[in-house]
Amino acid sequence: LRGIEMSEELQITNLPDPMVNKNTTFHGNPLLKSAREQVALTKEHIEELRNCMNDPVYFAERYIKIVNIDTGLQNIKLYPYQKRLLKGLHENRQSIILSCRQSGKTTVTVCFLLWFALFNEDKEVCLLANKGAQAREIMARIQLAYTHLPKWLQSGVTSYNKSSIELENGCKVIAAATSSDAVRGR
Repeated sequence: LRGIEMSEELQITNLPDPMVNKNTTFHGNPLLKSAREQVALTKEHIEELRNCMNDPVYFAERYIKIVNIDTGLQNIKLYPYQKRLLKGLHENRQSIILSCRQSGKTTVTVCFLLWFALFNEDKEVCLLANKGAQAREIMARIQLAYTHLPKWLQSGVTSYNKSSIELENGCKVIAAATSSDAVRGR
């Protein structure tokens, strides 16, 4: 009997949500804002957008979600050195980072790249790693953070798959393996 109840619950939870308007979501995903979708903004939203646009550390600490191995999905809590790194990436076009392993460099980079793609226009970000799978894993982190942003903070999505995101503001994030021609012409 318990197994039947569980399977009935699964069937119920897998039914389409009648409250989800497929015209205002990207391919029916209620977490993704579609291109040209209108979202009402309050004065508080506009102030938050301004704060996020001007400060990637503020944006990350308020809106970026990560998966913690012990507690699951949660807001990111940056250490002081990660805040300095994020601020340094924002203030300097080119950066060289000397850091130990397991210090959260990839996570900070994810925060910066998502911030960069949201608050710029017509930019292309290329994630390159020694293997395509590693680049796609970093892309998955960006996509996780993006899907958990409030809709009023998202830019509309025009394309979304395992190796790229294209936003309504003209920004693209692309994941690829390093090679001699990985981003040639870009």
